[in-house]
Amino acid sequence: MALTLTPATGPVLDQILRDTYPIWGGGLSPEAYAKFQVGQRRTSWGGAHIERVALLDGSRLLASAKRYDLTARIDGRIRRVLGIGAVFTTRELRGRGAASALLAHLIDAANTEGFEFALLFSDIGPSLYERLDFVPVPLESAAMTVTPFTGPPATLVRSGEERDLGHITELGATRAARARFALDRSEDYIRYAITKRRLLAGLGPAGMRQVEFLVAEEGHMAVAYLVCSVHNGQWTIEEAGDRDPSGARLGAMLQVMLAREPSVEPPRIIGLWPHALRPPQLETIARTSTAEVMMIRPLRDRTLPMPPLAASDVVFWHGDLF
Repeated sequence: MALTLTPATGPVLDQILRDTYPIWGGGLSPEAYAKFQVGQRRTSWGGAHIERVALLDGSRLLASAKRYDLTARIDGRIRRVLGIGAVFTTRELRGRGAASALLAHLIDAANTEGFEFALLFSDIGPSLYERLDFVPVPLESAAMTVTPFTGPPATLVRSGEERDLGHITELGATRAARARFALDRSEDYIRYAITKRRLLAGLGPAGMRQVEFLVAEEGHMAVAYLVCSVHNGQWTIEEAGDRDPSGARLGAMLQVMLAREPSVEPPRIIGLWPHALRPPQLETIARTSTAEVMMIRPLRDRTLPMPPLAASDVVFWHGDLF
C-alpha cells in the first residue's frame, strides 16, 4: 500500500502524543502535555503555521513530525522556510527508513507549495539528515553572569503587555537585519512564542517553572524587553531586545531582577545570546554548541546560496526552538 502523509488527528494524534511524551514531556503530566500541544495550535500564529503530520501505511502509523510555516532572513533576503520539528519513529520501526520517507514527503509538498528552504532540529546528531542534503547551522548557548549594582536601579522595569508587542517586533527586526540568518519574527509570532512559554509554565506542577516578561519603557514606548524562564535555579533568556545596540538596558533589567532577592544565591543564566549583543553589565563566561542540532537545505532551487555560517552570523533565540 502506498505511503501517505496526512494531518495527525483523532486516534493517530493520540498515539503520537502517547509515544512522544516520554521524550518531550518536559516534566508535564501526560494530560498537560496534550493540552500544551493543543494550546500552541489555538494561538493565532500557531493555528495558521503549525501542523502535526503523520506518515501512514494504510492505517498504520510509521512516523510523525511537526510542520512549521516560517519566514527567515537569509543573507539579506526574506525566504519562506519549512520548519520541521519533533521527528519521531516508533521504536519497532526505527532503522527502516520511515523518518527519511517522512522527510521526503514533507519536502515534496513544500516544493509544491513554494517554500525555498527547509529547516529542522535533530537531537540524534546530524548524520541522518546530512544524507538528505541538510547542513548544520551553528547554534551556541552562552552562560552569563551579571554584575550586581549598588544603590537604586538605573532602569525602571515593568511587566510586558499586549500594547508593547508592536515596539518589540521593531526591536527584533532591527537586530535580525544585521544577521546573516534569523527568523523573520512578526508580532503574531512573538505573541505565540511568549504564550508557548507561559503555557509550559502554567501547565506544569506549581512552582516548577516561572516566566518573566519584562519591559523598559521610555516615552510610553517599550525600548527594551526580556522574556526569561526560571527553572531549577536557572534563568533561561528566551528572547530579548534593546533599542540601544549595546544592550545596556537589558543588562540593567537583569540587574533589577537580581536585586529583588539579594540574599539568594545568584542563578545560572543561559541563552542563545547573540554575539554582537554585549551589555556592559553582562559577562559571557562560556559558549558551547547546543544539544539540538539545527540544519538547513535549499528546496526546489538547489542553486540558492547557502555559504557556511558562523555562530556569530546567527540570531536565533531559545524561544524560537521547535
